[in-house]
Amino acid sequence: MGGGFYSFDRACARSVSYRSQSREEIFSNQAIDPLMVIKGKVRESCDSEEHPNSYPIIIGLDVTGSMGQVPENLIKEAFPEIMKTIMEKGVEHAQICFLGIGDHYTDDAPIQVGQFETSDELTEKWLKAIYIEGGGGGNNGESYQLAWYFAAFHTKIDSFEKRGIKGTLITIGDEPCHGSVSGKVLKQLFGEGEGEVLTSKLLTEVQKKWNVYHINVNDWANEEYGSTRKWRDLLGDHLLASESMESKEIGAILSSIIVKSYQQAVKSRPVGGNIQHQL
Repeated sequence: MGGGFYSFDRACARSVSYRSQSREEIFSNQAIDPLMVIKGKVRESCDSEEHPNSYPIIIGLDVTGSMGQVPENLIKEAFPEIMKTIMEKGVEHAQICFLGIGDHYTDDAPIQVGQFETSDELTEKWLKAIYIEGGGGGNNGESYQLAWYFAAFHTKIDSFEKRGIKGTLITIGDEPCHGSVSGKVLKQLFGEGEGEVLTSKLLTEVQKKWNVYHINVNDWANEEYGSTRKWRDLLGDHLLASESMESKEIGAILSSIIVKSYQQAVKSRPVGGNIQHQL
């Protein structure tokens, strides 16, 4: 996947049209889209003539409770500006994969996975396909680590396999991450799993190929559950805070993370992992 190019002008025109629509009109799925079921599948971010230096970016959106405001703000305002900024800063061949994240203890669709895409139409297609379940269990956490499991075991990324350049994985939410996930749940969602997997161990695994970040939204859940402290223990300075779900703030943080992560990944690539230059 990942063909075509991103047009800022086309994306902006559509984002303006979405502003007159409700969240329910834009995100119309009432259950997980069958195409976003990841069980037994792999998502690929591959090089091509159009994109000889593909760069994979995963954006995992918490779709529990009130967090549906974030995908709404992305599609109505922030995402075209994010793409414009990162392309101007040198991330020329970004391939975006949108995820929906819920709670594996309570939700019907705790992980929803789009394809890696570059064009404005296709990235937007997968963002709109997310089912905003609005669930969550009030149990001091959500299942953000399912995004890590997906990235670690269900992706094929040429940036790392050909050039040693890690991808960027960002989750956005307002609660802590559950401390583990059972083999039964992993088998149900991904098609394999033998026994409980600790979140800390899964983080170590995913960091082999991905730079992992989390944006914690400082709302009531942060106060109630101590989200900032728990995320800081997991990710250190790869935790960033947003004081609101507003599009400008979330968009600026996302852009900053992607550019910084890409620059660091390219700088630290192993000898011989050269970026190809298109003539």
